[in-house]
Amino acid sequence: ETLEWFRAITKMKLVLKGIQRAEDAVMAARNGVDAIVISNHGGRQLEFSRATLVTLQEVTVALRAIGSTMPVLVDGGIRRGSDVAKAIALGAAAVGLGRTSVFSLAAYGEEGVAKCLEILEDEFRRTQQLLGATRVTELTPDLVDARSLRMSVVATPTRTLYADQYTPLKSSL
Repeated sequence: ETLEWFRAITKMKLVLKGIQRAEDAVMAARNGVDAIVISNHGGRQLEFSRATLVTLQEVTVALRAIGSTMPVLVDGGIRRGSDVAKAIALGAAAVGLGRTSVFSLAAYGEEGVAKCLEILEDEFRRTQQLLGATRVTELTPDLVDARSLRMSVVATPTRTLYADQYTPLKSSL
């Protein structure tokens, strides 16, 4: 319903951000969304959410299975040029560099952002060369060993202060 409403009030492209499951990406594609952004919202809102590259791998496989060519962007978890290369190889059309560039801006101003982007580009080019890819289009999923992505263990937060310090009151009855 919401997508239909947006379509009725605008001619702009609809980009859906916050995708964390392949099923949601497929649903977005089937409902005519123009692009999606895989995001775990920086891992701050839900600190045990899945890494964006894990979700990216699942999403691109699921979208290929239904024949969708909808662009997939990744926002979150990109810290190095090699992360950009992995995301592109796994099917991302683009990546977001929010935290990386904001930290650079906060610490060093505009020059810091320029230097940050220069470092990321150098790392990306080096990764591309080490993989033997002369063009960005040669970065393909077979260049990334993604098996280990699914083996990460995410700890469930516990209330240790409460569990270690609380002593229940004894009933006087």
